[in-house]
Amino acid sequence: MRKQTSIFILIAALLCSCNAGTQFQSQGGIMELASHITVHETTHSYFVRIANPWKKGTLLHTYTFTDSLPTDYKFSRADNTVHVPLKRVVVMTNSLAHLMVELGVEDCIAGVCEPEYISDTLIRTRLADGTIADCGNSMYPTIEKIMELHPDAIMVSPFEQTGYGQLEKLGIPLLECADYMETSPLARAEWIRFYGRVFGASACADSLYNKVSTDYNNLKDVASRTVMRPKVMLDTRSGSAWYVAGGNSTIGRMIADANADYIFADNDNSGSVPLSFETVFERAGNADVWLLKNSSSVPLTYSLLESDFKSYASFRPFKERNIWVCNVNQVPYFELSSFHPEILLGDFISIFHPEMSSGRYFYHPLDE
Repeated sequence: MRKQTSIFILIAALLCSCNAGTQFQSQGGIMELASHITVHETTHSYFVRIANPWKKGTLLHTYTFTDSLPTDYKFSRADNTVHVPLKRVVVMTNSLAHLMVELGVEDCIAGVCEPEYISDTLIRTRLADGTIADCGNSMYPTIEKIMELHPDAIMVSPFEQTGYGQLEKLGIPLLECADYMETSPLARAEWIRFYGRVFGASACADSLYNKVSTDYNNLKDVASRTVMRPKVMLDTRSGSAWYVAGGNSTIGRMIADANADYIFADNDNSGSVPLSFETVFERAGNADVWLLKNSSSVPLTYSLLESDFKSYASFRPFKERNIWVCNVNQVPYFELSSFHPEILLGDFISIFHPEMSSGRYFYHPLDE
């Protein structure tokens, strides 16, 4: 599988051009595409409202971030006022940890959860030498370790109808990172701008997001001029159900942006929907392209796929050898695709429209 060297050149260039520092230069709202967050800036503060992704019309959280708090201020969950820039945080998502490296604020990472899923070399080096602490599982973090770190904030991922247990009793700001609930690839990427302001790297964050947005839209425009629109199916069974991404999911929308037809585009869900094998086969049996992800240490092949479930061989992409796989153990799919949808879109365009191919980063053809 060929790597896209230009991706690393881009990231390196952005890192070199970014200077951290609290900046409240622009006035008013800064988020244009994101539907789950609003950020309103004033001279020394900005006010953030995070919508509840699971209950329309309600708020998940509100925050006031400021650089002008008195030195004796103590955080209270009642007013949720947080001093910025943050200097020391515990990060519970690997995509955000990687983004912090891109923004040049990796020194702010005091601890991470589930380091076994982090591939970033710098973070892994600091984990090894103890500069960054292992705080355990994101669902059941090691409270004692987090308390030892004395973080300015804990970056958490919200889930429907769940709280944060002992974390809520520590008197430490919990910043709810709901970016993953956005249904548009660029809307999710726009959260880069919010995270940049939290860490005092707004100029770098704006530059990075603008580059991501420009590249994504340029690729989308190129794809729109292609003639063929292949029919695309995703993933495999999990137990007795086949969890199908809804048509309003980021992946569903990205397939459309790559000028292809997602088999379940008419499903208006933004999350995954469990379907029977029979239902999936009825809709996707004659698909043109099959994309799937796996995390096995053993390379997936056609023969292994068929041995796992014989009926997979009945799908047209299996018969015509047009299955593409992303092994998340070998490429940083979850670390990069969240805030770099342009890389994934480039993969899709290369797969769906081979005449436009310029190399792929995440996916490769399934081996025999």
